[in-house]
Amino acid sequence: MNDETFETPGVLTSQLDAAIGWARKYSIFQYPFVTACCGMEFMSTACAHYDLDRFGAGFPRFSPRQADVLMVVGTVSHKISPILKRIYEQMAE
Repeated sequence: MNDETFETPGVLTSQLDAAIGWARKYSIFQYPFVTACCGMEFMSTACAHYDLDRFGAGFPRFSPRQADVLMVVGTVSHKISPILKRIYEQMAE
């Protein structure tokens, strides 16, 4: 790029918007639903040995409305299933 490219208004903004849009399109945002003792195993996916971040799914979301994937980790009983169903219904399509 030359200096004239940076003088054009909106060039950096449009390139930054394109990069952010690409990152949103190809990243998987997860919502972990962790029960029982399997939470310890799930937390190890963020460590260096497994490194879930290299697949673009490193930062968990804390709202089901922002998530792409619902990760159910652990046992699901009859008592907890209505809660899990409600969380699933809150996710974006």
